[in-house]
Amino acid sequence: MVAIVAVMLWIRLLSYDRFVRNGEVLFSGNDAWYHLREVQYTVRHWPQTMPFDPWTYFPFGTSTGQFGTLYDQLVATAALLVGLGSPSSTLVSKTLLVAPAVFGALTAIPVYFLGKRLGGRVAGLFGALILMLLPGT
Repeated sequence: MVAIVAVMLWIRLLSYDRFVRNGEVLFSGNDAWYHLREVQYTVRHWPQTMPFDPWTYFPFGTSTGQFGTLYDQLVATAALLVGLGSPSSTLVSKTLLVAPAVFGALTAIPVYFLGKRLGGRVAGLFGALILMLLPGT
């Protein structure tokens, strides 16, 4: 299982260099930029999450209820741990860049246990192996 998770992480991090140019993280799509704002706010005000985001539903903004997902909390906590309590904005961005690859690789663990429960140890390993070979998208 450790090898499967490690290979999954390696495969999902192969494109890391495509998103980092001259030390700056360049995300693709809108959601990553939204989550970057969420994570940066949560890092600065940990454990509070953003109560209002002026950029969603612009020019009116959106108040609480939509914000503060577990994903953003986990990424912010990881950035704080890696940055020893005071991460730079670049480190926060890089943490957010790597987080989907880490979470994607860790999904092999519940897949293994689910397969093991339903079909035995070999079925669990086979399920995790199949997941390893699936594309990250």
